[in-house]
Amino acid sequence: MTAALRFAAFIDAMTRLISQVAAALLLGLVGLIFFNVVGRYVFGNAPVWMQELEWHLLVPVAMLGIVVLMLEKGHVRVDMLYEKMSLKLRHYVDFISMMLGAIMAVLLIKYSYGFVENSVSLFEGSPDPGGLPGRWVLKGFLPIAFALLALQCAANAVRALDAIRKEV
Repeated sequence: MTAALRFAAFIDAMTRLISQVAAALLLGLVGLIFFNVVGRYVFGNAPVWMQELEWHLLVPVAMLGIVVLMLEKGHVRVDMLYEKMSLKLRHYVDFISMMLGAIMAVLLIKYSYGFVENSVSLFEGSPDPGGLPGRWVLKGFLPIAFALLALQCAANAVRALDAIRKEV
C-alpha cells in the first residue's frame, strides 16, 4: 500500500469516527426537538435557549454529515449518465470531481475566514434575551468542517487516481 493510500485510509477512519459523533449529536437533536415540542404545545412554553440549542446541534450534524456522505459516496451525481460510462471514465470523473470538491472546500475556508474571525473577536452570542452566548462557536465550526471535507475529497481523489493507474 502506497503512502497516498495509507493517507486515504487514515482520513476514512477519521471520517468514520466523525460519523459516530454526528450520529450521537443527531440523537441528541431529536431528543431536544421532542422536549421543545412538548414544552411548547403541552406546557405552553419552551425556553429560547432550548430552541437555539437545536441550531447548535444541527450545524455540526449537517456539516459533519456532508463529510460522511463523501466517504459513503452519497453525494449527488447524475447516475443515469455515470452508470453508462466505462469504469475508467468513472474513475476519471470521480478524480476530477473530488479534486474540484477539495478546491471548493479550501476556497470556502478562505472566504469564511473574515466572517468567522469577526464573530470570534466579538464573542458573538444570541441577540435574543435568554438565548445562548456562543454563536461564535457555530460560525467557528465552518472552517473546521470544510477542512474535513477537503481532506475526505482528497482521500477519495487518491483512491480514484489509484484505480486509474491500475487500469492503465
